[in-house]
Amino acid sequence: MRKYINKLFVPLAKIILVSLFKIIGPPRILQFGWPVNAAILRAFGANVSKNRVYIHSPVVLHGGRQGYANLTISEGCLINGNNFLDLTGGITLERGVSLGPGVTIMTHNRYNHNPFLEERLAHTCGIKDVLIKEGAGIKAHALITHGITIGKNAVVAGGAVVNRDVPDNCFVAGVPASLVKEIK
Repeated sequence: MRKYINKLFVPLAKIILVSLFKIIGPPRILQFGWPVNAAILRAFGANVSKNRVYIHSPVVLHGGRQGYANLTISEGCLINGNNFLDLTGGITLERGVSLGPGVTIMTHNRYNHNPFLEERLAHTCGIKDVLIKEGAGIKAHALITHGITIGKNAVVAGGAVVNRDVPDNCFVAGVPASLVKEIK
């Protein structure tokens, strides 16, 4: 019986919620079931595959007032709950990427317009895209800073702070994240 209710309810929920958000603007927090979350993202410009994409709630979308065109989620991706995605710059999740619960992906950095810090730390300021390549796994509560590329089949340990690119087939951990081992 539940299966039949879901077959009726989910498409209806997509229509109602997308229509509502078209009136009031894109939501800052996705707090619905994964099919509805994916439909809302698509409705506001995100490139989200229609094949095996699971976006569990809640997901906070920063910088998406004008829509989600800076977000690309390929097939087979899994986004667990309590994620924070900064859409000031682009975020691309290639095929089969998984984000554990509580992952934060930042695409910009500022120091609250503090001229002293922004002058002396100018190399850490700005907007830069983040790319997470095919099959990579980002574990719980990891932080990916702006301008980072996570390599194909790489694994980022839980709680890691990634401020440098991660090569393909590598496991990184720590604050800041460093190479633990290559995955053969």
